[in-house]
Amino acid sequence: MNARTMLKNNKPLRQVTCAIGANQLSDSMSYITIPLMVVFMTGRPEDASILLAVVSILAMIVDIFAGTLVDRIKPTRALAISCAGQALFWALIAGCVAGNISSLWILGAILSAAAIISRFDYPSEQAIIARVVKTEDLGYAAGLGETRFSAANLLGGPIAGAIAALSIGLLAWAHSLINLIAWIVAPGGKDVQAARAALGQDSEVPAEEAVSFFEDLKIGFRYVFKDKVLVAIAFVACFANFGATGMPLSFIYYYNQEGIPGWQLGVFASLFGGGVLLGSFFVGKLTERFTLGTLGIIALGTMVLSYSASVISAQNFWATSAVLFIAGIPLPAFNSAIISYINASTPVEYVGRVHSAQGIPNMILTPVATLLAGFLYVAWGIENTALFYASFMVLAFVLMISQRGLRTLPKLADMGEGESEEQPEKEVAEVVEA
Repeated sequence: MNARTMLKNNKPLRQVTCAIGANQLSDSMSYITIPLMVVFMTGRPEDASILLAVVSILAMIVDIFAGTLVDRIKPTRALAISCAGQALFWALIAGCVAGNISSLWILGAILSAAAIISRFDYPSEQAIIARVVKTEDLGYAAGLGETRFSAANLLGGPIAGAIAALSIGLLAWAHSLINLIAWIVAPGGKDVQAARAALGQDSEVPAEEAVSFFEDLKIGFRYVFKDKVLVAIAFVACFANFGATGMPLSFIYYYNQEGIPGWQLGVFASLFGGGVLLGSFFVGKLTERFTLGTLGIIALGTMVLSYSASVISAQNFWATSAVLFIAGIPLPAFNSAIISYINASTPVEYVGRVHSAQGIPNMILTPVATLLAGFLYVAWGIENTALFYASFMVLAFVLMISQRGLRTLPKLADMGEGESEEQPEKEVAEVVEA
């Protein structure tokens, strides 16, 4: 099995890959669109900063609850709501531009609503994938996601910039059209049921006992806390992503102050993303060949060496660019190992809320890494700041090799062998009763 064959033979996987890809492209474009649009409508750059901060905080809060909502209303329905809602809200923004409505409150309310509803995307995607992909093929599915995400991030900025040069209003309509396409191609419930039947599974996911929303939310957290491996994974991912977020940003601040031209800074930022994109093409084969534990150790070890080397190469722009390109290559394998393990080890009716609960430490600390980058660079200089962020990658590596549960994570194919319907039901019952 390879990614191309999976996409050809698995209709709902093909549909969710295209739908999430369109939404991710729109989301990537928004990093350019929102600042330009706010400045265009209000004339105040500080308004853009305030609005971006508010939208980010709201999105972080919603992330805690999004997975539980997805599990309660079914992932296909949640994804459809997300796609259609984003298309509608961007159309409203286009209407504001056309009507010359410059109220920051109105614009903020619409953008906040779009950001909130977009948080359904990730747990919906993972819940659908867990339903329609064989356990041994989850690595390929995760690799597809990493490739798509990297490509969207590389393409989003240039596309948004090119359209903005023509018209801000046209840019808002472009967002709406992209999200509308996502809604059109998103999988339906019957597509998922047919795929599950083709895998020899029940077409319907086992129904849960009716409980309150907050009880469902607690079930997700209890499931994570009962599994020491999931807890350890949460901290490994948190430390690694903290370093991976803050390090490139610190160098951008430094090289900008050193007078490096803007086009070179753009190349610098793109090289890390290019490394991630290159690495994503090997994820499926790597998860097939190596155990998830070995894959995590190799990926983190490579990133530790690369980030440590960047401390030494800091004074040389192109050497540091090459080092961070190399650092980006193993990142998709590391992320995919985490995602694949969660999807393979979690009952499908819990996938959405488990992803949300497991990602909370990372969700909290990633903005902190972004916030600290500028302050630390000014206070400590680039070498010490780079060393600070590299130390978090070392922490992640030490945790990965010191925890037996992480070191011995099996191959996905081995996790798929001997699966029974009784074991997940037993685990579910134990968590609900806890």
